[in-house]
Amino acid sequence: MFGSSKYELNHQNGYTFLKISENEGSLGNLVLIHGMFGGLSNFDPLIDCLEGYSIYVPDIPLYELKKRELTIPGLADWLHNFLEAQQIKNPILLGNSMGGHVALEFAHKYPTETRALVLTGSSGLLEYDFGSSFPKRKSREYLKERANMTFYDDLADDVIVDEILEVVNSRKKLLSLLKLTRSTHSHNMESMLPDIYQPALLVWGKQDVVTPPKVALKFESLLPNAQLKWIDQCGHAPMMERPEEFSAHMNNFLSELEHQNRSKKEIL
Repeated sequence: MFGSSKYELNHQNGYTFLKISENEGSLGNLVLIHGMFGGLSNFDPLIDCLEGYSIYVPDIPLYELKKRELTIPGLADWLHNFLEAQQIKNPILLGNSMGGHVALEFAHKYPTETRALVLTGSSGLLEYDFGSSFPKRKSREYLKERANMTFYDDLADDVIVDEILEVVNSRKKLLSLLKLTRSTHSHNMESMLPDIYQPALLVWGKQDVVTPPKVALKFESLLPNAQLKWIDQCGHAPMMERPEEFSAHMNNFLSELEHQNRSKKEIL
């Protein structure tokens, strides 16, 4: 969820992000997009398992954006501006939870600028979250219980609960999250998914209670070029809970993409 990444922060062109390059990114660009209650460190375990790509993880400043930007379309535009500012071309977008929703909206809005999608626990169809009671219930026990809905194992520690409490007790931050939460629920993408033709990998925890398995199955049925992989004993954030299994599925998917690209070049 929250916490600092072990990788070095970059500050450039008004953005804060991680950049990890191996072999000068010979296989292309990966952009990892965190969820509403997520942060840069969410992807550390997965990054350790990936090789050959230039990996970017933007820190989405949810509490600093203007109200009109705190929507799924607004965040897709913010992501587009980030990619342009860093000159990141034709990325593979990996999004968790709200981040998956943003990736889908980006792919729909900027189809020629999206190479492929990797979605895990994505919103966009149906999600069960903190709900309307979240702002009113401020006890540590309640917040810890709700935070642990994210995981199969109880991984939400005191640091995470303290950071959630900080958000709950800040009127400005809370209003920002409420506005964005409304957008994640209202911006349903069911009618748009058949138009998102990019190759898509869905990696889903079998015990995800936030975006349960039926959501993954619906994404698979509506996206024209999707494949679904399950991870057992895993909740809403597989890249955190089961990074080795996640990366195995992802590396296979990325290898398929590279093979297809080489075949096309040979034909041309």
